[in-house]
Parts: sequence; C-alpha cells; structure tokens
Amino acid sequence: MRYEEFQMLTPEKMEQIPDMELPEVPKELLRNFLTQSRAIRKEGVLGWEVKQQLNGTSRTCFLPLLKSRQIGSVTFWYQVNPTIGTYEMRTEPEELTMETEPIGSYGLAWMHWMEENHPEKVEEMRFYHRFLTVARSVDTRAWEYRNRLDSQYLSENPRPHGFEKIQAWEQTRTFYTDSATMRDIVHQAVTTP
Repeated sequence: MRYEEFQMLTPEKMEQIPDMELPEVPKELLRNFLTQSRAIRKEGVLGWEVKQQLNGTSRTCFLPLLKSRQIGSVTFWYQVNPTIGTYEMRTEPEELTMETEPIGSYGLAWMHWMEENHPEKVEEMRFYHRFLTVARSVDTRAWEYRNRLDSQYLSENPRPHGFEKIQAWEQTRTFYTDSATMRDIVHQAVTTP
C-alpha cells in the first residue's frame, strides 16, 4: 500500500492492514534528519520504525501510532507524524450539523434523555465533537432494532381481519416495538457511535 493511501485511513482502519502491506514513507518526504520511516507492528502494536542520522550518529526507535496523555479528567490523544518522527495532537473532525444531516426521532429522543440524565457525558461528547454523531448512530440502530421487532411481532401474531381488530392489533404492535426500542436502545447511556 502506498504511504499516501495509508495516511488517508483512520487509525482503526490502519490497524486492519496486513503486515506485508504496511507502507514506508518516501525518502523525499522525510525531514528532521530522518533517513527511513516505515510502518511496522511491534508486539502487536502498530507504529512507525524511524531511523535518524545526526552528526554521524545513527539511532532507530519505534513510535506507536497513537499515545494518550491524561490531564485531569480529560484524555488527549496524539498521533505520530512519520515524516518528522514526532507526535501531533489528534483533533476530532467537525460533526455534521443538524441542517446538513438531520437526526431522526429516536436520535432526538436519545439526545433529550442524555441531556436530562447524563449531562456530564453530554458535555464530554460535545467537547470531542461526537454528540450528534452518536445520536445519528443511536437513531440508525434504533430503527433497525424496531424493524426487527416489527417483523418478529408480525410472524408471531398474524394480522387479524376486521377493522376494529386490525386497529387494536396495530396499536399493540406499535406499543410493543416502540417501548422495547426506547428501553433497549434509546434509553442507554452510550458515548461512542
């Protein structure tokens, strides 16, 4: 795999690349007296092996792809820049706004529930720009779960005949699927998508 393609991946996707496809940084991109920088796994940890030559002295070291630092209750993540052999603070991408990508009813219900019951977790998610992202994820999971429950209910309870029976059946089905979805998916204090 080419270095440029590798750098476009998220750290999670980088971890999935097989060892034999891990790239090496092209020599023309190297700075800070580096002579070689290649991605390797050392004891199961993905990182970069960098070789630096300065004043006739050569050294080789392994730099894990990610490292963290705890300051108070906040964890800061750093990602290695293999072209210069140093770490840079990893910034979270900006979230899509509600206008750009609206959130469905279950995601909105989850947001409201989290704000009322777990304001400290909401504050942390907003700090890392993932509150709306998690809400979209919850909404998607909730609709998938509801559709599964709906199919299950339909197979176990065939639709009756007659207007009043159908109306009662529809109300029962809606109550069952909606309440189970709210209980099992929406009213959960998740903080990651």
